[in-house]
Amino acid sequence: MAIDLERVVTYPTNSDDWLKTVLIGGALTLFSFLIVPAFLVYGYVLRVLRDGIEGQENPPVFDDWGTLLKEGVVAFVIVFVYQLIPLLVFLLTVGGSLAAIASGSEVGAGVGIAGLLGGLALSTLLALAFGYVTLIGLTNYAHVGTLGAAFDLDVIGSVATDRTYAIPWLYGVGVLLAAAVVASVLGIVPFVGAIAGVFVTFYGQVAAAWVWGTGFGDAIGGGDDADVDPAVA
Repeated sequence: MAIDLERVVTYPTNSDDWLKTVLIGGALTLFSFLIVPAFLVYGYVLRVLRDGIEGQENPPVFDDWGTLLKEGVVAFVIVFVYQLIPLLVFLLTVGGSLAAIASGSEVGAGVGIAGLLGGLALSTLLALAFGYVTLIGLTNYAHVGTLGAAFDLDVIGSVATDRTYAIPWLYGVGVLLAAAVVASVLGIVPFVGAIAGVFVTFYGQVAAAWVWGTGFGDAIGGGDDADVDPAVA
């Protein structure tokens, strides 16, 4: 299964309004600390996932802000629920280890350090595993439109083990990593570079979400044209 990487990377530009969309998305990302803009970005990413599933090659625009916000809030809830287990494991293992270290005894310190390193490793692995599953849940929510779809274990299990999804997922992760590298390089330039990096990051998120959506669509046999994936050569 070959992915047309150029098509994936240039997907966000497949619209006459692409620059406006990236500027809006980047600005919302920049002000995501205000919470509401973050929800709007979540909502937009869901639209991209949905378009990827349906085989659409033009990125969506920012409109229907009420629906965008509502879906963004639901997406946040889905992510939060999925990440509860890694978070609880982190708090229990790392918190307990820090308490052992703080006991002041040599044995407690040794056990605490070992537990701290083990807890960090376990929490990281769980976060990665649940992150993979979280994305599938989000995409199924974007596809079906109900909260329960995000936790449909049959769909999640089927897609998670399907290489037609796993390979596009890896490409999407690669795009995100590349965007992060570019953003880091831009960050060398004080202030202006850091701001530009936020817009590059949003661009990467859009490209990654689209290829994830196409992979999901192929895995479930969905989309308007299930036999032709626009991201696959």
